[in-house]
Amino acid sequence: MEFLATSLVQKLNRKNIFPPLFNDPESFIAPAGSRSKKPTNSFLICRRNVCKEANRKGAHNMRVISKAAGILWNSATPEEKNVYKNIAERVYEIHILRSSNLVNSTSFKVELTTQPSPISHPLPFPSPSSILETTLNNYFNVNDNSQIIPFNSFNYNDFDENHQWI
Repeated sequence: MEFLATSLVQKLNRKNIFPPLFNDPESFIAPAGSRSKKPTNSFLICRRNVCKEANRKGAHNMRVISKAAGILWNSATPEEKNVYKNIAERVYEIHILRSSNLVNSTSFKVELTTQPSPISHPLPFPSPSSILETTLNNYFNVNDNSQIIPFNSFNYNDFDENHQWI
């Protein structure tokens, strides 16, 4: 693969990549219908330029093109990379503006298109009141005289051998 990528780099017209021939920030923004989570970075913008140039030269294998883009990116000067970084910053600004407009213009109502299907066999869950009663009875000791004594606040010496309140 390395050999294929290196030979592709030699075939490409570097002047169409540095500076980029395709440099319109709008062309690197996802279409309005799709909701990309983050904007394209400077390397991906470079890779897209390499891809377009490679396609013009008849190369279509994306693995080879991506490898060639990496070779070109790593050999690029800081000035050449800055051009792509400036485009990426502009893409980011446009992305932020569009995503904030999308959030502001979107209604967050959720409507059901169909009614949920009823459960044919209800699950055997206890009622909330019985859960509460069980929880309270476990938390409090309730004696026959309907006195509620918080758990851990009574003295075991206050009970007889039949566990009745004295």
